[in-house]
Parts: sequence; C-alpha cells; structure tokens
Amino acid sequence: MAGIYIHIPFCFSRCGYCDFYKTTKLDKLEPFLVALKSEIKHYSLLFQEKITTLYFGGGTPSLLKSSHFDEIFSLLRDSYIFSENIEITIECNPDDLTKDYIDKLLESGFNRISIGIQSFHEKDLQEMGRRHSSAQALQAIKDAYSGGFRNIGMDLIYGLPWSNTAAFGENLEIVKTLPINHLSAYHLTFEEGTPFDRLLKRGVYREITDSESLNQYELLREFAAKEGFEHYEVSNFCKPGFRSRHNSSYWDGSPYIGFGPGSHSYYSSYRQWNKADLNLYLKSDREKIVEKEVLDISDRVNELIMLGLRTAGGVNLEAIEALDKQMYSKVVAASKKWLQAGNLYNENKFLKCNAKSWFVVDGIIKDLFV
Repeated sequence: MAGIYIHIPFCFSRCGYCDFYKTTKLDKLEPFLVALKSEIKHYSLLFQEKITTLYFGGGTPSLLKSSHFDEIFSLLRDSYIFSENIEITIECNPDDLTKDYIDKLLESGFNRISIGIQSFHEKDLQEMGRRHSSAQALQAIKDAYSGGFRNIGMDLIYGLPWSNTAAFGENLEIVKTLPINHLSAYHLTFEEGTPFDRLLKRGVYREITDSESLNQYELLREFAAKEGFEHYEVSNFCKPGFRSRHNSSYWDGSPYIGFGPGSHSYYSSYRQWNKADLNLYLKSDREKIVEKEVLDISDRVNELIMLGLRTAGGVNLEAIEALDKQMYSKVVAASKKWLQAGNLYNENKFLKCNAKSWFVVDGIIKDLFV
C-alpha cells in the first residue's frame, strides 16, 4: 500500500495566507508537464509498491486541462501498479468547476474531489485573495454532486482577524445544507513570508485571542458531532467511511512518493524532497533538485508521536517500544502528567489525545519528544 502525490505549483493569483510552493508564471506550465513526466518515468523502477491513493494538490491542479490529466494518468498506469479501488483526488478552485470540466474529471478517473471554499462570506473571500464568489462556491459543490462525484470534500478557514465566531457559525450552517462527505477546517496561521504575515507585523492584522480561537474550535466540534461527522484528525472531519485515505497514509506511516517542485516522499526509514524551485525542476537534474535525509531512531519515534497524537488512532506505544525500549520509557514517563490531567488517555497501548485537547496538542507533542 502506497500513495502518489503530484504537486501542480501554478495559480492564477496568490492567496495572502498560503505558504505552499506556487507560481503565477503560467507560461511555464507546458515545460513543467514535460519535466513531470520525466520524473514519473525516472522513479517507476525504484518505487514498486502497489498504489492505493493518488492525489493532485497545489497550487491549483484544476488549472490543468482534461487532456493533461489523460496523459499523466496514462503514463502513471504504465509505470506503476494501481490497486483496483484506488482513491484518486483532485484539489479544485470553485470557479474552475464548470459542468463540462466536472464531467471530464470523472472521465479521466478522479473519484474524489476537494474544493477550496474557505468561506461563504464575500468579505472573507476578498480579504484572503480568493478568486471565486460565495455563489460560485455553492454552485461548484452542487454541480460536483449532480455531475456524479460521491466523495466530495471542502475546506474552511477560521480564526480570521477581521471576522468573529458568529460569522464562522454562519459558514457551518451553510455546510450542513451541502452534499459533502469531508470537511477540512483550519485555523488561520500567519506563516513566515506570506502577505498576511507582513500585514500582521505592520499591525494591520491581529491574531485573535486564545478564547476566541477556542470558541470557534468548540463550535466546529459541536457542529461536526451533531451533523454526523467523525473528527478523525485535528483539522479533519468526515461522514462514516469517507476519511481521506491519502492523507491518512501520511499519518499512519505508509510509504508515498511525491512528484513536482516542493513535493515530499517517504519510504522505509528515509525522506526525500524536491527543492521548491520550478526553474531548477524544469532542468530535470535529480542530483541538484532532490534532497534526502535518513531518519534515525529518535526521528522515527518523534514522528510516531507527532502524527499519532494528531489523529483519532493515537500513538502506537508498542511500535515505539519495538524501536527503542529506553525511548519508550521516556515517552511513558513524560505522558503521565498529561494522562493525570485528562488530556491524554491510554487505550489498548495506544496513547490518544481527547478531541478537546487537540486544540493544545502541539504543546503536548513537544513535551513528549525524545
């Protein structure tokens, strides 16, 4: 079982909060596709795992034409072993989702769609630099469903400095009317180097208070529970049977390979990644673009802690013990105060964070690191 991630780094415009690698130089799209196909071929003999998930992220993958996807899919199927029930996801901007484009996505082989809504308030969309309207967002979800998609996800952002809890609640009220199976809801963070970060430093924006953040998070959790969404990761909710299998593979330690500038791969005890540099990527010089690190035992233990505590599955303590008994003892000892405080609980040797404490899980994770 393994996954493939393909990073499409192109956007028509830049959103103020986003720190993913992207470019607005659309004239380099065709050369990028040539380099992408070269990379896909290059790793076909090195990565022989059966592929159970395929994910197109970005950037804006929905900038590609259906003919582009057909070429990529053809090459992937010739080069890798696809499972029969493979999950194939595409991230899309609402304004790209015409009925014709939705039909072609389904014909190409996509069976899961993730739509970048972020908010249904026009002010929020304008402030964030989104290029769609609230009406387009609603129509995109409805058209995706009527067109044939039955695995539909959407994103929301909360914790916006110009907004409030009531406005976020209005977004959630709209969500309940939509035919979606998956909701990713992220608290805004001011990532270093983004336009939002610069506005924060200039005093134009402010970070909302901890109490405001907690109120919005609790509102989100209450909404999800009432509407039948499983809270299976800090920022991810789904109807039963509709977890993102691709993202879950990141969290459970399954191998995956990434294609495109800025993409990451994980296999066995090492990670590698492509530098976030489109011009370098276009040269297809693996030695210059690829960086790699071998994970030592402490790295692997810390990854089990970090990824496990952010999910409903928790941290497999037996897996840590199998890696290093001394580190296992340290983790058990460090967890005692959090167990006594009720933030963590031990269920069949899986150390889990209760959902309410996910709001402060980063601090717990840091405390448990070996």
